[in-house]
Amino acid sequence: MARKTRAAVAGALLFWIAVGLIQKLNWGFGAAKALVLLALFVALPVVAAAAERRGGDRGAAPRSLVLASLTLLALQVAYALWQLRHPGLTDIATTTLAAGDKLRAGGNPYAASFDASAGAGAARFGGYKYLPVMIAAYLPLGAPLAERGVVLTNLLLGLATTALVFGLAARLAGSRAAWLATLLYLSLPLVPFQLFAKGVTDLAAVAPLLLALLVLERSPISAGLCVGLSIAAKLLPGALLLPCCLPATNRARLHFGGGVALGLLPALPFLLWSPGAFIDNIVLFNLERPADSTSWLFAMPPFAATLAHLVAIAAYGTVAAYVWRRPPSLLQRTALATMLMLLALLTGPTAHHNYQLWWLPFFAALLGVALERGRDAGDAKTVRQ
Repeated sequence: MARKTRAAVAGALLFWIAVGLIQKLNWGFGAAKALVLLALFVALPVVAAAAERRGGDRGAAPRSLVLASLTLLALQVAYALWQLRHPGLTDIATTTLAAGDKLRAGGNPYAASFDASAGAGAARFGGYKYLPVMIAAYLPLGAPLAERGVVLTNLLLGLATTALVFGLAARLAGSRAAWLATLLYLSLPLVPFQLFAKGVTDLAAVAPLLLALLVLERSPISAGLCVGLSIAAKLLPGALLLPCCLPATNRARLHFGGGVALGLLPALPFLLWSPGAFIDNIVLFNLERPADSTSWLFAMPPFAATLAHLVAIAAYGTVAAYVWRRPPSLLQRTALATMLMLLALLTGPTAHHNYQLWWLPFFAALLGVALERGRDAGDAKTVRQ
């Protein structure tokens, strides 16, 4: 096996192990999980730099790579269908279904009291914690099929996200990198387990962001619409990509901003319907949320959380200023978005498993490109010798 090929295999294996450790380290292991996330955060510039190497599409991907990816995809579909037998989903899914039922009955899901996670603050924070596009995404199949509808919706979102990972990596470095990125993404057990066994809904907010990056150069208003719809499903990670997607010209920025505004429109009627309940459950609940044991901030003194939040705010502002003054390439935008998502988990009060679905598609695309271009560099060196 050539040295560059061994390095590519080692890089893929390290990524797989890191994500596996994150899946294993849950409640009570916030500090250990933070160390793994920090290692990925530190590795990200190295991955991005490797992905920046010059290299073109070396033609069709090896048949073995395509077959391995399609096999993993088929296994995920089979796993999703298996979970349809007796779904036992988390409160993320059940409250989304309850919010849809409440809305269909003419009630306000943000003024309701069905969120058990609110605990002692149920009187104030008992309403739905996500935004109306999330309800809309799960209503068509969730209303007639209940929890099975959530699993089927997640199967569709999972297939769409996989296709978008392929598309993003293909745009960056061609078909071989695209198949490699797809294989990396599909190889992670955390993703199908969260989607089909737990019924988490985060991909409804993540898939539009991948699409936003893909259409940004061609149609800033469409990219803005995708970002706005993501935020109108769930505040994060959509808000983190706002600065990363800023176009290069003032005209394009206006179009992008208009698209974001259009995407946010579904939230406006609910804000006007009950401003207090909406702001309490969507904004203040997250601002006042205490750290739990999935975060290293659990049981730390208050100033540690304050410093962490200041670091996150400073990084967000720095990225916004950088993109505004020096519009980056698509690859750099993807890397900046991944960086902000990882930083949000490192500095936030929780680092739950469903949040890992935010950054994994972006990191897989970057790593697929980096590993493929690393092989390109090795091949070029061999030819020169």
